[in-house]
Amino acid sequence: MKRKIYFLLERLEISRGERITVTLLMCCILIISGFYYYHEPDVHIDPIQYENLDRIFKEKSLQLQQEKENILARYQPINDREEPVESDDFKASSITEDKREIVETEDLVSNMNSQIININSASEELLITLPGIGPAYAKRIVEWREKNGLFTVKEQLLEIRGIGERRLEQLLPVIEL
Repeated sequence: MKRKIYFLLERLEISRGERITVTLLMCCILIISGFYYYHEPDVHIDPIQYENLDRIFKEKSLQLQQEKENILARYQPINDREEPVESDDFKASSITEDKREIVETEDLVSNMNSQIININSASEELLITLPGIGPAYAKRIVEWREKNGLFTVKEQLLEIRGIGERRLEQLLPVIEL
């Protein structure tokens, strides 16, 4: 073993002075790490200061939890809310106004969706009111109609890129030819 170490050091071309320096540094590291391992630092914690820090931590945690709940309450469905959420920048009055706007918008959309739309004569704006049809699909329907003529069966909508079986099932009750 001793011989292998000697030949290793010879191949690395480490001089005697460098070996001594490395050995001394390793000994210093071992002594210092041993000192830190066996020596326990004296911890002087003032109980009053600890209680103050603990109280501050609990207050801040509670405040952050309330802010999180306020933010999450904004995104709950209207029916799930028990009472209006009040904060500095989000007043209860704006919540009730938002509720009215949402209900009115839902009624408008349901009225639009309850109408049966003729896909052979509907404009892009009217096609957008169909469930699952946005501006891109409406444009594709109109382009298909211009290229191939009028739809003869509702299932021809499947030929339009992006309209599959599920979307067609949503459309069948509210479209006509």
